[in-house]
Amino acid sequence: MKEGTGKDEIQYISKSLLKQRGWTEGMIKTFLGEPDTEKDNPMYRSAASMKLYDMKRVLAAESGESFKERKLNAEKRSKTMKNVADLKKQELMGQIELMTFKIKVISEENLLQNAVKNYNDFHEMIAMERNNFSFDYATPKSDKAFLERIEVNYIRHNLTKYDTALETMAGRIGVHEAVVKIKFMIMDAISEKYPYLADECRKQKDRINALIQDN
Repeated sequence: MKEGTGKDEIQYISKSLLKQRGWTEGMIKTFLGEPDTEKDNPMYRSAASMKLYDMKRVLAAESGESFKERKLNAEKRSKTMKNVADLKKQELMGQIELMTFKIKVISEENLLQNAVKNYNDFHEMIAMERNNFSFDYATPKSDKAFLERIEVNYIRHNLTKYDTALETMAGRIGVHEAVVKIKFMIMDAISEKYPYLADECRKQKDRINALIQDN
């Protein structure tokens, strides 16, 4: 953080910038202790104030052998933890590759009726919780693209083991990638068993990919 101390001179530095320089919470506590000053958060006034540390103290600490050794050890631990996490993620993805998802097949008529009822029941429940019944009810004559979307969603949650598979992934390293992989595998299985919904399955996969790229 730059303040009025001469051209481009940094007088104080925030905790987040310290961490970008390789500091950990423990290192900050050991080598710097309490912050030298605090300042209101410039982005969010209601947020906690920013803790700032005198840059001269920071540089002095970073030049010490004790700090250098502590930082090196922290970097080694971080690398080790990342390697372990990568291995666990690979293991999880390998387990998913071995999964098979059976898709229960019902008639187009029954699927449409079930999907419409499921959609309306769910949104009625939400409406009751929020005391707001302004949503549009689905009917068999609703927009074709909308109906195909809720049909695919109905199959995924009610005619497959999708939700059960997600429960087994909870809390594991790599869960976000695993969820996407499972969803794509089920979409492909739905496309095979319900060919007339293959285009909607592709659209849902495209939307997921777009969200991933945006993030």
